[in-house]
Amino acid sequence: MKFAFGNPAALSWPVRLNSAAAFAVPGLALWLASGYSYGAVLLLIGAIVTLKRWVIEPQRSLTWWFAACMFAMAMLWVALADPAERMGQWDRPSKFILAIPCLLYATVFPPRPRAFVWGLIVGCLGAGAIAIWQVHGLGEWRATGRTNAIQYGNLALLLAVLLAVFLAAIHKQLHWGEKILAVVAIVAGLDASVLSASRGGWLALLVVLPFGLGLLYRYRARLFWRVVVGLMIAVGLMSVINRDMLSARWDEMTSEIKVYDTKRDANTSVGQRLEHWRFAVDAGMEKPLLGWGVAGYTAEKQKRVAEGKYQSAIIEYKFVHNEVLDVFVKTGFLGTGLLLWFYLLPIWMFWPTRERMALLDAGSNPPLRRMVLAVRMCGVCVPVLFIGFGFTQVFFAHNSGIMFYLFSLILLWSMLIGLERTARGLSPAKA
Repeated sequence: MKFAFGNPAALSWPVRLNSAAAFAVPGLALWLASGYSYGAVLLLIGAIVTLKRWVIEPQRSLTWWFAACMFAMAMLWVALADPAERMGQWDRPSKFILAIPCLLYATVFPPRPRAFVWGLIVGCLGAGAIAIWQVHGLGEWRATGRTNAIQYGNLALLLAVLLAVFLAAIHKQLHWGEKILAVVAIVAGLDASVLSASRGGWLALLVVLPFGLGLLYRYRARLFWRVVVGLMIAVGLMSVINRDMLSARWDEMTSEIKVYDTKRDANTSVGQRLEHWRFAVDAGMEKPLLGWGVAGYTAEKQKRVAEGKYQSAIIEYKFVHNEVLDVFVKTGFLGTGLLLWFYLLPIWMFWPTRERMALLDAGSNPPLRRMVLAVRMCGVCVPVLFIGFGFTQVFFAHNSGIMFYLFSLILLWSMLIGLERTARGLSPAKA
């Protein structure tokens, strides 16, 4: 790949370590159990070893805002913790706290973008290979990877979307062989999503497409229609290859909606979600400011089911199967505001405004500008897709959801800072 900005020989060991992390987070995410954690561990080790070097470096204001947002989310998950989990209740908050030094460290020693791109390629190929093996080799009805089907399918879709964004933006800097490999990897990632039968991910794709295509049309209008045609071909290919599964899942969804609508039957995947959402809205509006708390939410749900107001199918689930409603019913508008901040702040951080992109126009380095656009678009796609995932799943209740959101954004933000340093004629990384 022809986009190695800066002199590779001059890169310091923290930059090389962070580049390895940039490869590992997407590259190992779905190959190995907790594969997304290996890159995070590398960043944490680097942050500890180089503490005296990065702690005194100045940071952008948006970096501090993102760190503050992470801390706020840690406090939110303290409030959302289930006391019955004992020590396990500190698992989620600790991830947000530990991500803060990783963010401050990575922005001082930004990783190289090509490591992240290769990680996406390897991650997509791995996800697709495992999905095909599980469904067509082992005969399982849906692919689950090393986690549950919903998390696996949605993250595979996310990897494919990010890789597609990079391919659309920087294709001129790739050899033909690399382009073909990237296209195959994108198809593999999409296929893994389809074989996981995770319908919420397909809904999320419909959410992110307007954002991605709108940004592409704004900055790369000549490429826009090629991408649209490519998407149509990819969707058509997925539909033909997995026609039976897609048809079955669609028919199942429409049938479950009709059954719930006519009989209030919540003993289905869709019915249980709709019933849980109804309860969350009703109960949440009774305590809109601070919510019921986890214990109060559980007790009130059991009470109302016993009274016959809601179906018993919702009793066994700790979460509402909707990120915003789950936070709302348990922590009210205060917690919901923090969650929305966690979604919207990264979108603002990465959004490629004309002013931000104009800073690159003064130079004469089109490949650098295209890479910056790709990183910014990917930084927007991550939270937008997670918003879509959150419609039907409490994604941050899972280790994979928290870790991939945090560390993909940390890596993309630090890559962006390194690229913009290069654009201003500065060293992309501290020696």
